[in-house]
Amino acid sequence: MGALLLAGAAGPSLAQSYVNAPSSYLGVDGLVAGWMSNRPPGTLTQDWYPGSGEASTGAGPVSGPTHDVVFLSSTGPQRFGTGLSASPDPTYPDFQVISGLTTDTADGAKLAQQYIEFPFVTGTMRYADTSPSAALFYVNGAFTAKRWNLNGNTHPRAFGYAAYLVDGDGNAVSALLQQTDDVSTVAGDDFQFVRAPDGPGPGITLQPGSAYALRFYLYRTAANTDGKASWDDTLFTMSRQTLAEIIVGASAITASPAGTQNHYSYSFNVYNHGPDATRAVVSDPLPATANGASATWSCTLQPSGSPCATPSGNGPISAVVQALNSGETALYTVTWTGPGVTTASTHTVIAQPEAGSPTDPISTNNAAELSLVPPTITAVDDVVTLGTNTASAATPVASNDTSSGGPVDPATVTVVTPPAAGTVSCASGICTYVPPAGGLASPVSYQYNICLAAPNQAICATATVRVSAAQPNAQPAMPTPVPATGAYALSLLAVLLGLLGIRQSRRSSAQ
Repeated sequence: MGALLLAGAAGPSLAQSYVNAPSSYLGVDGLVAGWMSNRPPGTLTQDWYPGSGEASTGAGPVSGPTHDVVFLSSTGPQRFGTGLSASPDPTYPDFQVISGLTTDTADGAKLAQQYIEFPFVTGTMRYADTSPSAALFYVNGAFTAKRWNLNGNTHPRAFGYAAYLVDGDGNAVSALLQQTDDVSTVAGDDFQFVRAPDGPGPGITLQPGSAYALRFYLYRTAANTDGKASWDDTLFTMSRQTLAEIIVGASAITASPAGTQNHYSYSFNVYNHGPDATRAVVSDPLPATANGASATWSCTLQPSGSPCATPSGNGPISAVVQALNSGETALYTVTWTGPGVTTASTHTVIAQPEAGSPTDPISTNNAAELSLVPPTITAVDDVVTLGTNTASAATPVASNDTSSGGPVDPATVTVVTPPAAGTVSCASGICTYVPPAGGLASPVSYQYNICLAAPNQAICATATVRVSAAQPNAQPAMPTPVPATGAYALSLLAVLLGLLGIRQSRRSSAQ
């Protein structure tokens, strides 16, 4: 068995994207995972290496761990298919005799569901927040102990087997691993390769947290007259995919005035969500304005607060490699001093796994985009009503103007469009309007310009001030006069009425 383990241990290094199930058997670390299936009925224990040895025989429980929970969340006792049962071999009690074989071919055994199988549930790797990860598991080799040939093949059991890996419902998840039609023809009493090792590395792929079994369909040979088979140790080698979910996040870029320039700063973090440790390659080209301003950066590991592998530097961060344990964060802080900016720009921070590091299952969160946004100012219109049409008015036009990224500077207020009538002058954010000599006859307006304080004085905005006044000489509208009735008009009206009465009287007499 030792030669088998040592031969199988050769291969790709553990720095690649898979790791082996650990083992302590014969001091060889990292290869063997399997069962010792040599227990009498009712006491058989699936003994998952490490923790077992050749002395693990008899009816008592096996001491030590039964399985590595990173690779297997559980293992179960061996199970038999239709009509099969097991009992200790009377001559060699460290292995068992399986009785009840009724078929003569592999297809017949599959149809009759006559098998011995060894169930297990794959482990569930977990991210740093304990949520299940999607790490895959692999079966790299399978073996059985050729104890049916014990004592130079003087104690054979003539039977055959066909081996498969099946899921929890008994459906094959692998092609035929091996078919041996007569085990008595297999020489030696060491281990028989059921599936030759092809690892460490991807072999038969298994999903995490899922039920499987290594199943052997058993059938008789022509020489088998009692329908029995002999069985001893069954094991396989196993590895798992390594995962390290690298997530990049970033803060906003902030600017604060520092004399004639701005002090700029931002931070970004490279977080390893696990479940495995990784090495991240970190790059930050920095904003264009920072590249010309001798930007500096520093890096610390969180939550420990320890310095990163490259703790600080000047200028762009170019493919810096940082090792990160699961749940660990590399926090980068970037600062520089430079002039105010008037146009927006963006740049992207990226962290990718170094070649040979664990697989990163999600690539969409390996980058963060940062925006360098110029400060803004908003100038708000004002409305002024003079007390009289000849009165002046001082308006604090800067008082309702707002900004982001820098304070408004009232001293920068200047008139850009004067009023059509009257004059205006501005000082310290207050604009004073003086009406024309005859007073303000109709509303007027003027425009002013206002800027941010240095060093962002190039960011300006314009607003309008509307001025009106009541007119003191205005008269209310008079009603249209009704003409007066004089004495002559009254006399003439009396004569006309009289003539009209005489004419009416004559018409009455004629009738």
